[in-house]
Amino acid sequence: MNGIKRKKVNKKRRLHALNEFTDSEVEYFINKIRDVKPFPKMRDLKCLLSPTLSLDKINAILKYLERSNRIIVDLDGNIVWIKENNLKEDSELSETANFSKEFVERFGKF
Repeated sequence: MNGIKRKKVNKKRRLHALNEFTDSEVEYFINKIRDVKPFPKMRDLKCLLSPTLSLDKINAILKYLERSNRIIVDLDGNIVWIKENNLKEDSELSETANFSKEFVERFGKF
């Protein structure tokens, strides 16, 4: 032997990435931010979700939801829209939003 001890590897130990998440964690994420009125800023998500979800999972779920167009985040980091579960896949914000009377008068109907 050359004097170097090899580290024992426990083959039964399950290795997983810190940013893996389940469907139930995604639903928990969406339900928590849906309960906050107005929707929270991205910087507030850690305080809102931290006991249950790690920061890595929060970031991974947020990116997943943005890529799948289930939420929209503006340039200031505000979550401005959450897609409802009962909507068809290819629906857009203009089709599903409830615009105020003042907005419609100012900008017209889309």
